[in-house]
Parts: sequence; structure tokens; C-alpha cells
Amino acid sequence: MTTTSAADVRRARRAYLAVATWIPIAMTSVAVALMIMWLGDVPASIAVHWGPGGAPDRFGPAWSSPLLAAILGYGLAGLFAGIGAGGSRSGEWGPVLRFLGALSCGLSFFLATLITVALAVQRGLADAADAPSILIPLAIAAGAGIITGISAWFLQPAVAVSGGSAATPASALALGPGERAVWLRTATMARPAIIAIIGVTLLMAALAITSGLAGGELWWLFTALAVLFAILSATTCVFRVRVSEAGLRVTSIAGFPRFGVASADVAGVSVVNVAPVADFGGWGIRSGLDGRFGIVLRGGEAIQVARRSGGPFVVTVDDAATGAAVLSALAARETAARP
Repeated sequence: MTTTSAADVRRARRAYLAVATWIPIAMTSVAVALMIMWLGDVPASIAVHWGPGGAPDRFGPAWSSPLLAAILGYGLAGLFAGIGAGGSRSGEWGPVLRFLGALSCGLSFFLATLITVALAVQRGLADAADAPSILIPLAIAAGAGIITGISAWFLQPAVAVSGGSAATPASALALGPGERAVWLRTATMARPAIIAIIGVTLLMAALAITSGLAGGELWWLFTALAVLFAILSATTCVFRVRVSEAGLRVTSIAGFPRFGVASADVAGVSVVNVAPVADFGGWGIRSGLDGRFGIVLRGGEAIQVARRSGGPFVVTVDDAATGAAVLSALAARETAARP
């Protein structure tokens, strides 16, 4: 990534907040206000889903439309604001954040437009069963959302600053003949990432409840997503890191998933400084664009292992230098013991 000034990063951050948070909040507020004003003009029970033929086949209370728009719009704006704040805490910035800002703006515009139009076409109807097809409005809303997202991309400056650093080869720990060594640590995900996962879980749960009350058929999808994110919270937020004669092992506190590099597969060990968003596009179990695979739970120091059988493996953990020194020594011993 190219090096730019702190002023460029501040400018990029302001542009991101504008397209990812403030513009979606404004669009959502306008949509919700319009729908609240229209509640007296639509049937008490409105169409909330249209079948393949274009005719309404699911119905729900009229108040569900502005409520759904508010939950989606404000929820997404808050989520992307948190991602932007947490992802740039160390002064890094990159195209991933720029893309997320554009995604937030385009998706928010699409959802606000679709929900608003779906209610607008039912104004003046005595029976929601007579509501016209929204296939064409759906296509228009999707196209407008894409155009909005593309515009949001170009409204943000092309700033790229990595918070990472070059790999520093680890100095092997001095071990005597037959001396054994084990290094243990617990790696915990950064607070902004945990908040983001919990926020998405709660958002999906709220959508499931709202969809169920409104009579919509997508309640099961939102429920499944809420369960999925709850499982992610339990399995990817805390990992146990162990370095021993067997090599490097990284295991979720839930016992699964498990990752690692055997001592015989270690080609080299180094210490790196990781910026999650700039280097890996976020937190969690990640694959970087440069071929690295990592358990990236927070920004900062990490153990990076060059593997004989694949790309580098990275795990962010406190006291990474000591862990890397122990692993380097044990891997060297394993190499020397080979015939």
C-alpha cells in the first residue's frame, strides 16, 4: 500500500462516515417519515410479500413497514459506523473500508426505496389483495441502489495506508539438549469486532421477530442468520494458542474450529504487526489478498509462520515474540533430527 498523510486518512474517514452512516440515516429518516404519514391511506393489513406471478400472497399490519425500514436502516448505519471506527483505530485505511462505505450507502438506498414503494403502491386501496406487482419497482430500486453504491465509492478518496509492518524473523530460544518448552496464551477478539458480531446477531433476531409479527415468510431466514451469528460469537471470539514440540496449535475456546502448523511443516517464524482491516479485510478467520491465512482477532503483534506446504499462517496474540522464539527453536530441533 502507498504511504499517505494523516490528513488523507482523516479525509477518507470523514467521507466514509458520510456515505456509510449519515446519508443512510437521512434516507431512512425520510422513508420512515413518509410511511408514517401514509398509514392512514393504506389498509390496516397490507401486502408484505408478492408471489412469482406478481400477486400479493402474504399480509401484515401496516405499521410493520416503517418499523422494518427503521430497524434495517438505522441498524445497518450503526453497524457500518462501528466497523469504520474500529477498523481505522491505528491510523490505517484501505480499499476494503472504501468498499464497505459504498456497500452501506447502496444497500440502505435499495432497502429504503423498496419498502417505501411497496407501501406507496397500496395507498387508496380498500383491500391489500388488490396491490399491484412490485417487480418493476424492485428492479428499479436494485438498479438505483447499485448506482448509489458506485457513486458512494467515487465520493470517497482513494487512500491506502497499512498499519502492518514487515516481518521480523524470530530469534530462536536457546534450549539445551533434551530440554522441553511449551508456550500458552489466550487470544481474544477486539472489542469493536465483538460488538459488531453481537450487533448483527441482535439485528437478525429483531428482523425475525418483526417479520414473524408482520406475517412475512422470511422470519425463518432471519432466525437462521441470528443462530449463525450466535454460533460465530461462541466459536470465533476467543482462541487458545499453544506452541509445543508438536508445533503451533490454535483452538477455539469452544473446542472447534482448530488450526495449526506442525513443527515439520515450519519453514520459518517471524513476528509481524497486523492491521486487521488493512491487511485482512476484517477480524476473525481470514484469508488475505497476499496469500496469508490468519486468525486475526485484533490489531497488533502476531506470530507468522512460513509453511512448507502452503502460504503463511498468522495468529494475533500477546507476547508474540516469545511464542515465535519458542516455535523457531522447536522447529529447528525438528529439522535437525530428520535423517
